[in-house]
Amino acid sequence: MDTGIVGYGVYIPKLRVKREEFALLWKMGGQGENSVANIDEDIYTMAAEVALNVCKHSDMDDLSDLGLIYLGTASSSSLENSPLGVLVDILDLPPRIDLSNFTSSPNASFAALKSCLDAIESNRKKCGLVIGSECREVSPGSAIELYAGAGAAGFMLGKKGIIAEIEKIATYGDLFYDRWSTPGNPRLKEYEPRFTQKYGYQEHVVGAVQSFLAENDEEMSDFNHVAIHQFDERNMRQVAKALKIQQEQLKLSDIFNDVGDVGAASAFLKVCAILDEAKPGDRVLVVSYGGGMADVMSLKVTDEINRKNNTKSVNDYIRSKDYISYSEVLKRKKHIKKEEDPQKLGVPPTSPSIWRDGAVIRRLKGARCTNCGYVNFPPTLRRICIRCGNTTFEETTLTRKGKIHTYCFNIYLPEPMVGPLAVVVGDLDDGNRFRALGTEFELGKCEIDMDVELVLRNIISENGVGIYGYCFRPLRFGS
Repeated sequence: MDTGIVGYGVYIPKLRVKREEFALLWKMGGQGENSVANIDEDIYTMAAEVALNVCKHSDMDDLSDLGLIYLGTASSSSLENSPLGVLVDILDLPPRIDLSNFTSSPNASFAALKSCLDAIESNRKKCGLVIGSECREVSPGSAIELYAGAGAAGFMLGKKGIIAEIEKIATYGDLFYDRWSTPGNPRLKEYEPRFTQKYGYQEHVVGAVQSFLAENDEEMSDFNHVAIHQFDERNMRQVAKALKIQQEQLKLSDIFNDVGDVGAASAFLKVCAILDEAKPGDRVLVVSYGGGMADVMSLKVTDEINRKNNTKSVNDYIRSKDYISYSEVLKRKKHIKKEEDPQKLGVPPTSPSIWRDGAVIRRLKGARCTNCGYVNFPPTLRRICIRCGNTTFEETTLTRKGKIHTYCFNIYLPEPMVGPLAVVVGDLDDGNRFRALGTEFELGKCEIDMDVELVLRNIISENGVGIYGYCFRPLRFGS
């Protein structure tokens, strides 16, 4: 194929819970830990961070060639309508972009990748962004919860500047019910774990790989690295044994005990971990699975990978973490909450004012006064310069990083908000002052002049519809 991976990026939430914590309540536990989405994080906020990381790694200063954004997830919170358009705002793209959600299976990310691949191979689009993002609802105390993680990963596909060529891709599947959720009960369920794992996961993954190798006259030893979607440790070992995969081939993608099962992001995240350390000429076998469908893809790393340095690697995200207790996990997932009715928002998320102002806020567009130079924000609300009264402006884009000017904490908050919640006034690097809620701040660990960055968060939801905007977060990485 002429198409391949031009760049990649990942996002793993900072919060972690050790699996041994589950034993305190449910008398089950295990080795390792799972990544946990914060209360204001979801599949779209994680996808937004991935999108920024992918575009930076792809070395694409001009995104005019980006023709589509496809998202694969099994965690879609809505049967109709999607906030995927926030990625258009975050990347400051024109509205002609092709947006699509792929869902209903952890294998949805590969369905998105194949559709993107077809669009580029047919010359319908020059390049496309594909993201797998997962943050599934699971029942407390279930076997699925023990390994459920959250995270996202994505690729920029194109024909120029390829770091990994997509050699071949194939699908293997039939009708099989393993895990499912319903509109009335979105928490993931399964009939019987051993049945699901043996006849669903194991047989489909092994069958898919064996068919792929036979059809292409390949051997497992032809590949330097292998990345396979993973439910747990035991089933992964059995699949590796059946396919005669060597431990050295799995070494770079061995991240399950660091993040858990991240569903539609699982195979993508493992590929990114491999690409962080792969060398030109290396070949990678990738396997994704979900709902009785398995996809197999082979990649070949090119010399271009040495030119593109990933400044936010998988291991960087794995090492950047804070531990929380299992009770805190239940609180953040709203399994335990205060017995009081949520407060109604003064302006509902679907109102015209939120629609009108939200886009320029998420794009960080300001209006610089042509008379005094003061930046008015947001420009939809600042038709007259609040400093000099002038009415002519020029558009400017605010920076995302800065330092804390001042802050405070709200301790007691009505449902659905959870305290303590920081409110931060920050001085951005471009000299502008910006006020926003804080995320990932702890009481006693917030300081004046602390380095911060603006990140997209689902600030609050009502009737299942979220308001997406920026929050200040302590600077997670140096660049």
